[in-house]
Amino acid sequence: MHTLNRTLEEKILEADGRYMDAQALRSFEQYAHSYAARLETYQNLASKSHAIIVQSLRKLAQSHPDLVQKHGQRCQYDMTEVVRYIALSILRDDEIFFKEQMLSWLDTILIAHKKHDHCATAYRYLLDEINANLPPSNSTLLRPYLDTVITTLQSHA
Repeated sequence: MHTLNRTLEEKILEADGRYMDAQALRSFEQYAHSYAARLETYQNLASKSHAIIVQSLRKLAQSHPDLVQKHGQRCQYDMTEVVRYIALSILRDDEIFFKEQMLSWLDTILIAHKKHDHCATAYRYLLDEINANLPPSNSTLLRPYLDTVITTLQSHA
């Protein structure tokens, strides 16, 4: 697994044998400057994601009790994996990593099981729980990832 994000890796490869220009260095500055916020978000997700996911599924159970009773454990597993990949992508500051490593898999699985509509609802509840339980700076970093998941799942409706 790569330790830096894709943009930084590209800048390093482009600079092979020469000094980086100001634009390439700005990418490193932005990456370093945002590190504290990204690390905090990662740590909060690592410690609080289980409770947030469980609460999201409880909300889903209010409107779809049979679905959660039958598929709740699998849904919790999938959501846990998605949140874990989001956390890692935020730490890396690399949304492409998330799309390549997780989103395609999730979309394919949920379409095959015809559960994309219900899952979009579960991820909306997840976003609500994140907004309620994490600092706004964390929610701001998480929102684009969850919006992408929800939009992707809704695109099949």
